[in-house]
Amino acid sequence: MSALRRLAARLRRPVRDERGVALIMVAVVIATLSAIVAEFSYNARVDLEAAANGRDLLRAEYLARAGMNLSRLLIKVQQTVLDPNRKFLGDVQIADFASIIVRGFGGDADERAGLGSLLGINAESLKGLGAGKGATFDLLMTSDDGKLNLNCGGGLNDLPRQAALYGVLSALLWPPRYDRLFQSADADGQVSTRDDVARAVLDWADVDETRFEPALNGKPASSGSSAEDYRYDASRDPYRPHNHLFDTLEEVHLVRGFGEEVYGSFGELLTVYGTCKINLGALKPESWPLVAAIIRATVKDDKRTDPLLLDEVLLAALAQRVIAQSQLLGGFQSVSDFVKLVGDPNQQINTDPNGTTPATGTATTTSPSSSSSSGVTGIQLDTTKVNQVVTMGPRRIYRIDATGSVERTRERKVQVHIRAVWDATHFNQNTTSSDPNDRQGTWIYYRLD
Repeated sequence: MSALRRLAARLRRPVRDERGVALIMVAVVIATLSAIVAEFSYNARVDLEAAANGRDLLRAEYLARAGMNLSRLLIKVQQTVLDPNRKFLGDVQIADFASIIVRGFGGDADERAGLGSLLGINAESLKGLGAGKGATFDLLMTSDDGKLNLNCGGGLNDLPRQAALYGVLSALLWPPRYDRLFQSADADGQVSTRDDVARAVLDWADVDETRFEPALNGKPASSGSSAEDYRYDASRDPYRPHNHLFDTLEEVHLVRGFGEEVYGSFGELLTVYGTCKINLGALKPESWPLVAAIIRATVKDDKRTDPLLLDEVLLAALAQRVIAQSQLLGGFQSVSDFVKLVGDPNQQINTDPNGTTPATGTATTTSPSSSSSSGVTGIQLDTTKVNQVVTMGPRRIYRIDATGSVERTRERKVQVHIRAVWDATHFNQNTTSSDPNDRQGTWIYYRLD
């Protein structure tokens, strides 16, 4: 018992050795303050980065908008200066040089200096050029006028337009090299022929629910009497046909038979904007499959069995030859030029009584034989049919891609893209400007990424 009393007394005895307590308290305080400071620093850094990102995103957006406004200026120059003088200047398109011109306004110092030296001026002495340190904007302009407009099969069943679209679209899908696209089943287990796809495109965009019937054996095209039966409601994700105009080109993915592979093969040749006639002046060398389709769809009736039309290699060679020859001549001057070149792809066409081309002023000659130089043979087209599907004149639909960039670090940029489509002749009813010139032309598609 005495031992227990001694132990209890020892435990009740106050401890007087307090050395090291202050050190512990200081360590606790420092740890607490470090956590608070680290949290405050992190939050401040996050707020700073968020503010910087917001600032740079806003700068990049308005740089891209500057590119869009510059594109409108270039289009106006095209309409008021170049297009009225096509007879003397040729088919010069300022949009083809937009990416170069824009460097003087939104490029970096080296690009502005390079453009200035090209023009023979000192770009550094000009005020208002450039977008500031680390900021640039780019501009790419193309035209949709040289593409096949799928919306020409829609609306209130304009049968002549539908027949013309069906003819060119069927001819575009015709080449045997695309057989595999129309021999395999889609995701819903259905196989669509070329004719099924062509009709489905028209039936998707027209306003009725009857199947389109093309002209056959002298019988004119009609809206048909049988119902559209493309089994959209039997797919994994059932839906109904639009039965109205395409809103965007990507909507064609919903059309029966127009899957990813078909779109990948023909999508670049199609549009849903503009008129129902393909502008020959807007055709590019890579558009030769569309030229081949135009030739096949507009050939004279007595030439439909011509071996040229049944040989995709020969037809492709003719289409490529026609485009190359037109570029040598400064572009097509009229639809009749196209008809003549297809009939004799090795000739040089005189469009001036003095034997000179308006674009170059150089003398031209006509070869007596279609096989005199390249060996590519031509074929006679029906002028009436040609005039139903093609035209020649100023551009109307411009596809514009503007990119604003702000450099944060050497490895990191903030970018904003604006993709839009401009209709140069559409009447703008929503403008707030009092200038009547601002009523001509409007954005028909505008997307900011």
